[in-house]
Amino acid sequence: MAVSVVASDDPLRSALKLVTQIYLLSIPILVCSIVRDEATLRSIVRWWLVGTAVVAVVAIASLLLFAAAADHPLLNYTRYRFGTLSPGNYPRLRLTFLNANLACNYLTVSLMMLMAARHLNWVGRMPFLVLLTGIMVAAATTISPGLGGIGLALGLWLWLLLGAQHRVAGRLALAGGALLALIFVAAMAVTPILHPTAPFLIRVPIFDVQLAPSGRLMIWIDAARNFLAEPLLGRGIGSDAVTVRFLDPSGNLQRLTDAHNVFLSIAVQCGLVGLASLLALVTHATGRTMPLGLPQSAAGVIRIAVGLGFLNGFVYHGLGGAYEDARHLWFALGLLLASARLERDEGRAD
Repeated sequence: MAVSVVASDDPLRSALKLVTQIYLLSIPILVCSIVRDEATLRSIVRWWLVGTAVVAVVAIASLLLFAAAADHPLLNYTRYRFGTLSPGNYPRLRLTFLNANLACNYLTVSLMMLMAARHLNWVGRMPFLVLLTGIMVAAATTISPGLGGIGLALGLWLWLLLGAQHRVAGRLALAGGALLALIFVAAMAVTPILHPTAPFLIRVPIFDVQLAPSGRLMIWIDAARNFLAEPLLGRGIGSDAVTVRFLDPSGNLQRLTDAHNVFLSIAVQCGLVGLASLLALVTHATGRTMPLGLPQSAAGVIRIAVGLGFLNGFVYHGLGGAYEDARHLWFALGLLLASARLERDEGRAD
């Protein structure tokens, strides 16, 4: 990212953005410096879940308030626009986040932490069931493409949990989660709403149906073009990745500048140098998460759960959103690295 500042059309803007990135990258370093034992690890996971419980309460309260008075002014703080969804008399919530997709991303990571905490008996059965219900309700209210990540995370965890004793059930859970994830990826790319800003239409021959490229697909195409125009160092960190006009189903003509894909976002802004660095980071996180399985140690269980949560939130969710600025993901990366180090240190001590 620092290298891209040199090639930026607006070096001052890129330099200011770089400062924010240094702050974000300091989060995992801080987490790694704090987590030195299992007690600290357990405390952090529990307090994370307390924060998640607050988000779940906000979701349930917003739903009740919407049922009582859909135009209540308090809902202005938790509701989110319909975006690419057809407008209607239903709530789409952003909860305590800037947008609904970011809220769903956070809840996906929280789900994996909750699963690990229950496996380790760090939370009781009843609090687990209550919070699990709250997470599912809160995630559903976001009506986000990231819901495919919720299914994928659950499928992965059940596959690990059931293991060799219930191999068929585990494989079915994994297949179901993967299928749901693929369905939501397809939903991100195309839409049955034939909007006038669509540059082309897609005909599905078997079903004789016409689809239009979604706003995301239009953005991805523009981002790929912009990347190919300046492939080495990119436009500079903090630069607009795209400029796409999209008429949403609510009738609003939007000017979209975000790549809506973490890999395309970094590629356009930082070129091949930045993209290679990002892929190296993801590869490192994958290596810390593998091999999959449920170890005996608490640090090992947290390593697997948080690693899957981070990769799900950063890679899968990153297909449809530029989440490189999401603080909770950098925190999760720090927790992954810290738990991997703690597990390694415990193994050496044994």
